Amino acid sequence: MTAFCLIHGSGQGPEGWKLLVHELEQRGHSVLTPAFHLDRTDEGAAWHADTIVEALKSSGHEPADVVCVAHSASGMYLPLVAERWLPRRMVFLAALIPRPGISIIDQHRADPSMFNPAWVGQNPIDDEVALEFVFHDCPPIRLEWALSTRIYFYAKRAIEEPCPLTTWPTVPATYIVCAEDRTITPAWQRKASREWLGVEPVELPSGHCPHVSQPEVLADALDRISK
Repeated sequence: MTAFCLIHGSGQGPEGWKLLVHELEQRGHSVLTPAFHLDRTDEGAAWHADTIVEALKSSGHEPADVVCVAHSASGMYLPLVAERWLPRRMVFLAALIPRPGISIIDQHRADPSMFNPAWVGQNPIDDEVALEFVFHDCPPIRLEWALSTRIYFYAKRAIEEPCPLTTWPTVPATYIVCAEDRTITPAWQRKASREWLGVEPVELPSGHCPHVSQPEVLADALDRISK
């Protein structure tokens, strides 16, 4: 059995993991879904990472039993969490990958292919934006619920400051590419996985939120990764 720590992104809160939590528990795993402090946008990436570390420390799980999964923007905190707590594995799910000493904004300036140009500047709190870019492949029956799970967490300082990592953590990493993603481009996800993590990505035929659109498929992939 694995304990999965599911780390939410900037546009959807912990409730968004609900379907995936059910699927993982059906497969015999336990799940943590910690929450960031959404009002602390003045704090840096290390401070937000420590919020997750504190949740892990208080969970009662041993680091070797835990796989941390970061979705979307929370990828910028994942290696900071791993540096502090040394889980069994890091999983980047359609997620940003920070580079030591470089801000996310400067990463994007240097490589605009990171984001779909049509997505840049959009606000997913707008229903039409969310349906077009985030939940476009979700079954219609789930859309009302999916929209209700949205949050707005623009961690301004964490995005603008240079990543505080000095060395990459010695924790194995996996990248899950979402092939139909309309936010972080699938091409960038594949390239970052290979060039920065040095691993061949796992690929799902989904949009940005497979935990909403295809939770069974994602749970199967995470189950395989955890073994």
